[in-house]
This record gives sequence, structure tokens and C-alpha cells, in this order.
Amino acid sequence: MSFLVKVAVAIGLAWAALWSSTTVPVTAPRATVPAPWTRAESPAARVADTLSLDAAIGQLIAAPDDAPGLDAAVRAGRVGRVVVSPRSTEAHLRRLRAWQASAPLPVALETEAERPTFDGPTTAAARQLAASGRPDLAFMTGKARAQAARGLGIQTPGTALVLAAGASDFGPTPGGDVEQALVRGLREGRVLPSARLLDETGLDALDALASAGLMEVHVASPALVTEVKQRNGYNGLVVAEVGRLGEGAVAAIEDGADQIVSASPRAAYDSLARALRMGTLDAQRVRDASRRVLAAKVWSGLELAPPSRRGADGTGGGLQIDPWRTPSASLLHRSDLLAAEVARRSVTVIQREQGLLPLVGPAGGPVFTVLLDPSADAERGLYFANALADGLSPDRPASYARLGLGTEPARYADALDAAGDADVVVLAAFPDTDGELSARHRAFVRALNDRTPAVLVAFGDARLAAGLRRPEAFVVAHDRSATAQMAAAQAIAGQIEVAGSLPHGVAGLAAAGDGVRYRQQALRSGAPEEAGLDAEAAARVDAVMERALRSGAFPGGAVAVGRDGVLLRLRGYGQLTRGGAPTTPDTPYDLASLTKVVGTTAAAMRLVEDGRLDLDAPVADYLPRFRPLGKQYVTVRQLLSHSAGQRPWYPFYAHGLLDRRAALDFIYADTLQYPPGTRSRYSDFDMIVLGEVLQSITGEPIDRLFDEAVFEPLGMRSTGFRPVGVRDPDAAPTERDDVWRGRTLQGEVHDEAASVFDGVAGHAGLFSTASDMARFAFTLANGGEGYGTRLFRRTTIDEFTERVRLRSTYPTGLGWMVNHGDTSAGDEFGPRSFGHTGFTGTSIWIDPDQNLFVVLLTNRVNPSRRNTRIREVRPALADAVAGAVRTPPGEAAQAWGFGPVPADLPRVARR
Repeated sequence: MSFLVKVAVAIGLAWAALWSSTTVPVTAPRATVPAPWTRAESPAARVADTLSLDAAIGQLIAAPDDAPGLDAAVRAGRVGRVVVSPRSTEAHLRRLRAWQASAPLPVALETEAERPTFDGPTTAAARQLAASGRPDLAFMTGKARAQAARGLGIQTPGTALVLAAGASDFGPTPGGDVEQALVRGLREGRVLPSARLLDETGLDALDALASAGLMEVHVASPALVTEVKQRNGYNGLVVAEVGRLGEGAVAAIEDGADQIVSASPRAAYDSLARALRMGTLDAQRVRDASRRVLAAKVWSGLELAPPSRRGADGTGGGLQIDPWRTPSASLLHRSDLLAAEVARRSVTVIQREQGLLPLVGPAGGPVFTVLLDPSADAERGLYFANALADGLSPDRPASYARLGLGTEPARYADALDAAGDADVVVLAAFPDTDGELSARHRAFVRALNDRTPAVLVAFGDARLAAGLRRPEAFVVAHDRSATAQMAAAQAIAGQIEVAGSLPHGVAGLAAAGDGVRYRQQALRSGAPEEAGLDAEAAARVDAVMERALRSGAFPGGAVAVGRDGVLLRLRGYGQLTRGGAPTTPDTPYDLASLTKVVGTTAAAMRLVEDGRLDLDAPVADYLPRFRPLGKQYVTVRQLLSHSAGQRPWYPFYAHGLLDRRAALDFIYADTLQYPPGTRSRYSDFDMIVLGEVLQSITGEPIDRLFDEAVFEPLGMRSTGFRPVGVRDPDAAPTERDDVWRGRTLQGEVHDEAASVFDGVAGHAGLFSTASDMARFAFTLANGGEGYGTRLFRRTTIDEFTERVRLRSTYPTGLGWMVNHGDTSAGDEFGPRSFGHTGFTGTSIWIDPDQNLFVVLLTNRVNPSRRNTRIREVRPALADAVAGAVRTPPGEAAQAWGFGPVPADLPRVARR
């Protein structure tokens, strides 16, 4: 920006501040920005009063950008505002430069489109905002539109606020909490929030929006001007739409309109000028209107030139907003984040309680998707089809067919056959140019076999489904964009919480306000900002892992990081061995002591909830052999809290105890090392015995029990025990055992005691992947619910992860480590966090208050257990993640630069 432009900007800002401080505010106690309407001494009034009447008339005329003779009218000062239609950012800015360079006074720009440029920032559609029922998101959407508009030199951005009963996308009765919040966001963003009044039925809504700070209303006919001017609560601009030849322009201005919109600006100008000369239009009325128009320009960022820079007729000016600057990458990214969040919050599902959706869990047959798309864009619906296939369980086959209006009949018949063979058919319906479902597509839907459960998805207005047979589930995305398609797919797959409601009823299917609620059931991939973390959080995770690799902490590893149901990092690092195959999120790792929590403690939690395991019962009640030598008083709770008095571990193999029976005989005959319940001392024996207790209760070996109780419900297909002596070349190898087993251990358990137990023990032996561990950690962070099952009650998680206060250097809950004192959770995880570590270089930490988890799997013992650099890596990784948290859980949008949200906004819109 040149020096002169900077000076002009500074002068304009100073004058706008002076003018704002001397204005009369609109009657709107909640409005956060001063109203712009002037007193006589304001800069806008002084400029208006020095204009010739011909120049003042020009400020009262607005015209669409395709109006004949527009450029000439702008040069002559006979148009004060241009209504622009969407086009590319480059084309828009090119026109903006030309108009502002030639106009005697700055030209204001208006757009009716919610997205003014094809390649500019995206914001949510009106139907999405209404369905979300979230005034806070509507406010932020207003701020986002304001930022985008100001970057494009637009003073009045599109709002889709239509004031008339039954005509608004926001619902049958306009003017509610969401619309008011949108107005407040736009106004705080320093643009002119506007609405369109169609008839008298919208006057009450006008009053409501006026109280929120509405600054401009367009009336559909000049006759409504008087109605608006008589509303005491509204003092904003009144813009009247008049005939193509300017008919009605004089009456509209005389009745109190501030501007008129005409497709023929020359005819409108001539009409007003002629009336002024003939005395049928009052000159003071023209002056008053021009003052208000110019005041609005100043307030919204256009600079009126100081007197020394004006020409003989009092004109001249400059543009405060730099027309050479395109929207920043930051604004594009942040707007996309917000639009996607509104899309997710707005998805509406109509079904019976405990209905078909979401499609989660390992069970279920194939899903067949039919894209009913009348457009010529063969790729439009693929966002939805691919996102749904990715979101469903890998065990659930998914396929699709696209049926356009020109698709041959044979493909329609094939799709009917495929739908009949599916377990669930998903009908993704896109509207035609009239906003309806085409007749050919309606016929296809009616021809479906009603024995196959169907999910009907409406992209756009839900009313396109009116008159169709009620499906098992009706999903409404409220828009056709890629983000709306993604959100609909995620709702079906259970990857987002569903809480949207219909702004309008759908005949035969649902009433306005309908919509079921269900919690998120599965992780979805997303950026750190979507989870309320710093944008660089994932890069910091990568940096910690890459630094660890360079230091030789381990040959390779895998990480899973998630918050608020967003999987923001799932990645492998390094190689299985130095110079070997690369690590991936699906590389199996030896969990070592994570077995204690992922398997043994988790199964114990399930049995406690089922009433089959009593934490305070003596272990001997379940294992009579665990009774001699004072053990009859040891309780299950003491096993879980490592306070049973047993020794930490024992090298069975070194003493010739080489099978499960011999090892158990030793444990049962062993003497206690301290009185039970007097202190806590980490013990493998405690978890080995607990595993035997679980087996005694269920009658099943623990490998089968863990599968049935934990892994299968969560779809953890790659988690389980491995047979001893069997090598898996895809697993991360652990140590070269030259002492006992004489081989490098790859895909068989590293822990010597677990090996004696044939690889199946309560303290060690499980293998898993980062992908599977992410499912487990998400379920715990999600309050015990995930992947279609309620694995644990939240109260059970709280009980097992509460700190047990015993004399100890080991901070323990029941089975779980807790974050007290010096732990591998670093300095940033919260005090109620819980987790565990494994000898092979593994760890898991979960912060329930932040809905956050970090999983680290490595083979740090390869080639030797003497490598202890993992001690620095674990807390560094935890700090890199937890230290990047920027917002409370569920409030990620607060960090996207469109706040702060006013404290008096209702959290949920009143219906």
C-alpha cells in the first residue's frame, strides 16, 4: 500500500471514529457497534451538504452490475451503490478498481449471494444455520462474512434474511435467535447487516432484527416504505426496489426511502432529477437521504475525501479497503473450518428412537449408495459416496451407483437389483433446478423394495422429499456443498454428534423442529483446529517423533492423537528396524504392560458393571488356591491398586518354571512381601492373578474374554494375544533374546513371564496397532461409549481412575496409572488424567476433562532393552499435544478468529 493510501486510510479511520462518537444510536440495547446515522455536524453530513443536488441524487440510486450504462453512470456520479453478482475474485477486484478509480464519490457494493466470489471464503447457508440452532455459530458466521466482504470492498454482504411468514430459509417465523445472532456478527464485523421485507407479515421480524442491530432493509415494493418508517424500533437504511424504468422511485424517496434499486439507473436518475426540478420531490428529503447513505459508507469503511481534496462540486474520494488485496489464506482456511462446523451441527436425522442410524459397529452387511443427481457434474456426489465408504467399518462393504437424468434405463434396473441385495440402501438425493426431486428419481425411489432398510439423504431443502414413502431414516444436509456432503456421511457413519432440527416441516415425513439426537460413536480424521488445538499441533507431534528417531530412542513408532472425537494425528514414523520396512498406523506392536489396562482392567470394569465381580471380595472367593499364607484377606481392589503385597515380578524361566501351571503354582505358594492394603508397589503378579480371577468367573480363557468383552465390540480387529514361537514379519520386532529364547522376537511376546504363560497373561502379551488403540482411547475419552456400544459407564471410568491414596512411589488408580507426581504424561495433562506405560516403549494417556488422548507405540527395546531414551520422549509428546490446547472441549470455533461471542447470546436457539 502506497504512502498516500496509508495517509488516506488514517484520515478515514479518524473521521469514522469522530463521527461514530457523535451519532444517535439505533434503539438496540444489545447492539455492540454504534449506529451510523448522522447529526448535522458529522463529516458525512458536511460532505452531503456541499454536494450539488444532482450529485446527491446519484447517492440515492443503486443498480445491479449488469444494468445497461452502469459504468458511465458510475463515472458520472449517478450511482451510489452497485449490487454485484458472484464471479471470480480477480474479476470482482478488477471491476472494483475501475469503479472506485472513476467514481466522484466512493461506490458502495452490495451482494445478495451468501458467497460473493466463486473462489472466496465459504460460509454456511441459511438453512444450515437455522438447523444447527446455534446462535454462537451464527454470530461467528456473520463475523466471517464481514471479514470476507471487507476484503472484497463489499459493504452489504448477502444474508438470506427474508422477512415474511413462511418465506424464510430460517423457518416459518423469521426473526429468531439465530437470525439475530447473524445480524450482530455482521454488524460487529463492520458491515451493514440487511434483510428483505416481502410484505406486512414480516414487520414483527423486522422489529426483532432491529433490536439486534439491523442496519438496512430492502422492501419488495415502494408501498412498504411507509410501513417501515412507522416502526419506531427501526432507524436503519430503507432501500426500495422499483420498476425497471424507475417507476415508483419518486414516491419511495418522498415516503422516506434512503435508496432505490433499479435495473435502469439512467431512467431512475432522470425520474428523480425531473421530480426535483418540477418540485414534486423535496430537496431537503434528498439531502437527508444522501446524508444517511454517506454516513453508512463512512461507517462501513469507505473514506470520504477531506475538503481540500474535493473538486469544485464537492466530490472526490478514496477507498479505505485496499482493492489490490485478495482474501488471505488464513481467512479462507478459518472460514472453511467454520462452514464445516456449522454443516456438522446442522445435519438433521428423522427416525424412530434407537433407529437405523448411525451405521456403526463391526456387524452389518453391505451398504449400497445411490446418487440421484440431475446435474451434469458427474463427480458432485462422489464427496458423499467416498466419505461414507471411508467412515463405515472396514468389515462393512460399501459401493455406489450414480443415476443421472440421462442415464440409460438398464443402469437404473441394475441399481434396483443391487439395492435389493444390500443390507442398507442410502439414497443421496440432489434437487433439480426447481429445488425438487426429479420425476425420474422419484419413480426410482418408489420402485425400491421396501424390505431393504433405506436411508434418504436430502441435499438442499428437506422439502424435496415431500410425498415420498417414509424411509427408515431421513437425513437432511440443508446444502449441496462438499462440506454438507461430508457432514451427512459422517452423521450416517456415527463420526459426529447429531443434534440438528428441521427449519420447515416436510409433508408426510416430519414437522418443523423435528430431529433426533445421538452422540458421536466413531473417530473422524480432522485438522488440529477442528479439535481446539493450535494449528501446529500435528507438526509438533511430528517434530517430537523425528527428534526421537534421530536420537536413537527407537527404530520406529506410531502415534494416535485425538480430541473431541477428532483424530488429528494417526501416523507411523521410522522403520520396523533400522533400515527396514517403514512403520504405519497398522503396524502391530507388543503392548507389554498396556495389556494390564487395555485387556485385564477393561475386562474387570465390564464384569464389575455386570455385577459378576465384586471389587471388595476376597480373591480367594474366586480362586480358592489363592488362600494360604495370609492371602485369604487380599481383595480384588488390592490387586487392581497394586497393594496386595505380592512381589513385582519373577524370572520364571531362569528357575526352570517354563509353563503356565508351574508359574501359577509358584505365585499361589509365594509369601506376601508386605501387609495388603498398607502401600502400593507395582506388581505383575497382581495382574496375572486378576487375569485368573476373570477366567474363573467367566469360564473362558482371557484371550477369548478380552476379544468378546472389549476388542470385538470396538472393532479392534488387530488387537490380541500372539502364539509363542511364531514370527510375524509385519510386526515391529522387539529384542534379540540371546539369554533364553535365542532369537529376535517379532510378533511374539517380549515379556519373559508372559512367554511362560504361552503368550496369554493378565500383565503382558497383547499386540495392537495405533489404529486400534485410537478406538480404545476414544471410547474412554468419550465417556465409555464408542463404535455402537456402551462399553463402560462414565461412573465406572471415574471409579477406576480415581487415585488410590496409599504410601507409594507409583501413582495408581484401579489398574490405571493416574497423573500424580512425576509421570510420563508431562506437565500439561490435567490432574484427572489416567494412562499406563509398557516396557517395550508404549504408552497411553487420556485426559477426560479435555476429551483428549495420546497413544504412543514404539519398539524401543530393539535391539536392546538398555536403550532408555523413551523416558524423555513420552512426556515431550504429551506436552506437545496437551500444550497445544486452545479452547475448552467442544468449543474449537472460539479459536478461529470470529469471536469473542457475546455472553448474552443463548447457547441454543429458542424454538
